[in-house]
Amino acid sequence: MAKKKKHEEHGAGERWAVPYADFLSLLLALFIALFAISTIDKKKLASFVEAISAAFSFKPISTSAPPSIIEGVGVKQKREDTKKKIKERVEQIVKKLNLEGKVQVEVIPMGVRIRILDYILFNPCSVEIKKEYQELLSSVAEVIKEANLPVEVEGHTDNIPPSGNCIYPSNWELSAARAASVVRFLIQSKNLPPAMFTAVGYADTRPIAPNTSEIGRSMNRRIEINLITGTDKEEEYKEKVKTEKVETNEEVRPNLEGTGKSNKQ
Repeated sequence: MAKKKKHEEHGAGERWAVPYADFLSLLLALFIALFAISTIDKKKLASFVEAISAAFSFKPISTSAPPSIIEGVGVKQKREDTKKKIKERVEQIVKKLNLEGKVQVEVIPMGVRIRILDYILFNPCSVEIKKEYQELLSSVAEVIKEANLPVEVEGHTDNIPPSGNCIYPSNWELSAARAASVVRFLIQSKNLPPAMFTAVGYADTRPIAPNTSEIGRSMNRRIEINLITGTDKEEEYKEKVKTEKVETNEEVRPNLEGTGKSNKQ
């Protein structure tokens, strides 16, 4: 009796189902990812879609940096160049006035710091700036005006409380009053916008030297003028300037439309 022929197995013809299922899973994952990042920035979303498209079509993804990264590097380099120029400019002023050792200039992450020992600006327990050093602050004000950056002026003291005949009861009031005095002089010197400045007193909470000797204490008694760039404060200042310009334009607009007089009181 003849043997029956075995039927051919059809399993091999269904192998397409496995990669097809994988493809559907990947497609589902893609849509879930797109939904999850639906609130992302449009530029970032476009970059993401481009990368996914390149991956599915097996095209090599470019290794060059995205435009946003390149732009960020350019902005950072520009800020560093600005810091360097400001530092060099102030150092020239210090050298011209023969104040080396009494005034220090350094680049810091937040911008440029100008550190002035307090005894060259003030007499003990006084907030009145000495006339012989007003030229220094006036020259610094010119640099601030050209840089057009927000400025934070800090007052610092040593850990010895003010003497009994001092009108300021503690180093907090004294350091804050000296910072405010410097801010006032800088504003009036070059007619700078007040919104550019912040004055703060730290008393003896941020020493740069031990308060165990007269040399250390003299180093801690200082004024620091910080020109700020590349931080939120710079953006806040720019927004203030824009707002003030808009408000100013609104106030003077009636002058252009009608009576020839401004509503400004």
